[in-house]
Amino acid sequence: MPQYALLSDLHANLHALEAVLDEVATTDAKAIVFGGDLVGYGAFPKECVDLACALGGHAVMGNHDHYVTNLNKVGNSELPDGWEENPVWAGIEIAVRQLSDDQLEWLGKLPWTHHLEGALLAHASLHDVNDWPYLRNGEEAIPTIDILRERLPHLGFFGHTHRLKIFPDLGSDLVVGHIEEDSFHIPEGLACAVTMGSVGQPREVDDHRATWILWDSDQRLVHFRRTEYDCSAAAKAILKAKLPFHSAMRLVSEEQATRFLVEGVE
Repeated sequence: MPQYALLSDLHANLHALEAVLDEVATTDAKAIVFGGDLVGYGAFPKECVDLACALGGHAVMGNHDHYVTNLNKVGNSELPDGWEENPVWAGIEIAVRQLSDDQLEWLGKLPWTHHLEGALLAHASLHDVNDWPYLRNGEEAIPTIDILRERLPHLGFFGHTHRLKIFPDLGSDLVVGHIEEDSFHIPEGLACAVTMGSVGQPREVDDHRATWILWDSDQRLVHFRRTEYDCSAAAKAILKAKLPFHSAMRLVSEEQATRFLVEGVE
């Protein structure tokens, strides 16, 4: 049964990525596919890109990957005022500084979509792709579902929101089957958009575990996965790299991040 591990929004969080890869190794996944945003926010863009390439380099372009490519072309003079305290731009700047020329070239050539058995994968959406729209709810997903309805395959996996969600075509007679907790059957022919969560910076309520998806294309099963990792070490690495406090706070509680900042990081 072909299975794919779908890992999106790594955001240069090496601690989370290594923990997820350890868990992927216990599954029957035949390949790992990355849903974009390998870089940004975190302290280890070089290492995360290295791992993605070593694991086959199957990845799509994310908005942070795109920003890194553009900044590398125009130079730091194009950074906005106050970029040092901006989580997005500070993460982009450190990625441009750390990545090798070969890594930057590879990142800049990533495709917008990737086909796998029974599905396609893109970072944000299939509509208004240059604006990177979010699929956070059923209404926002409608334009992309409309596109999926008219093309094959009808199933699309997307990142960008950092949340695990399923948005089926509500106008269809077909329905998603809830097999068990965090496992779902997507019937053949149903237009459906599935968001893949985030390995490096999940935004589930009060849950800092890394999130990703295992896709079984034979059985058409989507498994939501959540992986424990050392969030504190990842947050401390962000502060040690002098990246914005807010980026560390996304991985742990505000109280923990503040304590790390006050106590200092080694």
